[in-house]
Amino acid sequence: MVFVLIFLWTIAAVLLVNNPKNESTRWVAFSAFAAGGGGLSRAMTETAIPYLHTHELITPTIEDVLFKLHIIGSFMNHNGLPYCFLMFAISYSGFFNKQLKNKLAFMLMIPIVFMLFNTSFYPDIENNFRILFMWCVPYLLVGMVLLTVSYSKESIQLIKRNRFYVILFTFPPIIFQIFVNYTFKAFFNFEEVWRLMPLVITLLFMTFIILVSKHGLLGVRLRFDNTRRESAMRAVTSGASALNHTIKNEIGKIDILSDRIRYEAERENPKPIVKDIDTILDSTSHMLSMVDRIQKHSQEIILIPDYHKVCEVIESGVEMSLPYLEKKNIDVVRYVRTHEKVYCDSVHLQEVLRNLIKNASEAMEHNGQLRISAYDTRKAIVIEIQDNGLGIEQEDITRIFHPYYTTKNRSKNFGLGLAYCMNVMQKHNGKITVQSKKGSGTTFILQIPITTEQNV
Repeated sequence: MVFVLIFLWTIAAVLLVNNPKNESTRWVAFSAFAAGGGGLSRAMTETAIPYLHTHELITPTIEDVLFKLHIIGSFMNHNGLPYCFLMFAISYSGFFNKQLKNKLAFMLMIPIVFMLFNTSFYPDIENNFRILFMWCVPYLLVGMVLLTVSYSKESIQLIKRNRFYVILFTFPPIIFQIFVNYTFKAFFNFEEVWRLMPLVITLLFMTFIILVSKHGLLGVRLRFDNTRRESAMRAVTSGASALNHTIKNEIGKIDILSDRIRYEAERENPKPIVKDIDTILDSTSHMLSMVDRIQKHSQEIILIPDYHKVCEVIESGVEMSLPYLEKKNIDVVRYVRTHEKVYCDSVHLQEVLRNLIKNASEAMEHNGQLRISAYDTRKAIVIEIQDNGLGIEQEDITRIFHPYYTTKNRSKNFGLGLAYCMNVMQKHNGKITVQSKKGSGTTFILQIPITTEQNV
């Protein structure tokens, strides 16, 4: 039982430290912590207290404290685990919005409050397993159903694989809990089966180590990388992925312009038609440039850097994004406060800007405002793209740069745009960060190092 306790609480600590802002990860940590309460309870009554009595090291006060820990651990295990597991499934499944999840978090605690008044705590804890069975087992079963459905409905193979690993890791101990902690105790008065739990935990531990070392699981990877994102970026170093994403964006823009050309042609107004045709030609030229940047038979994105004025790179990115901006009548405000040249691949950097501008336009309502700022610091040139759109959920901020992760319609979005931006910035030895609050807009910050030859 000490091994069970140490393992579960270690998992809880690792998950919370590794990814403290991820909601589903927090619920897994709470589940592990609650499950560890069972180990704590048994460790107190079967190990700690007898040991101290044998060596005459115990006092009435110490014994009372340890016995109370046993009671707390038992109640936490039987009542807290089903609640935490169901909340994890609700969060991880992605079927519920934030407001509904908050309401469920409070509503689903009602049985626990009820059990506080229907559990005997003196002289020793006596759990009412018939009542526990009536709500704990449904909680656990509903959680398993949610995880299974979210796995079956997932269309992106990378995420689908991760969901399968989560099922593989969580279902065995949950099924064990359903039978041993509730069914057997409620209807057969058979309590000794719980002693098989160390075997289950051992198998679970081996599975956990294999999964996190090979694939990563629930935000944890046992490697010496600085972040899981760095290892995940391998999935988007493929030139084909970058080119596919560019083509998707350009086709979307050509589609918008084609509709406008048809409209203007019907009105016999030649000036807008000429302008839109020029933009279409720019799009085709940009696609050809992207093809040139990808080596034949190579999986790496290739940079062809040179010195470019920051204002010209920004202006090109905005001009090539005008169809998206004009469609929603979005006002672009520029604050370029640097005359430095940036050593970069202008094609890829423009593509980064276009991705960010396109995302911003999709996040904003009509007549929104996009602010693009540029300035230089002692070590870097900084470009900020700030919108006044819907903002990003805090739980999504840690994942938006991951390959194939998207909060948009997956039938039309690959989840590669921001991952591509991250990859390009890393190849420039720079970085991209994001600041956002739900309902208050989003700011993406690009930083590109200033070279010693910058002013040449």
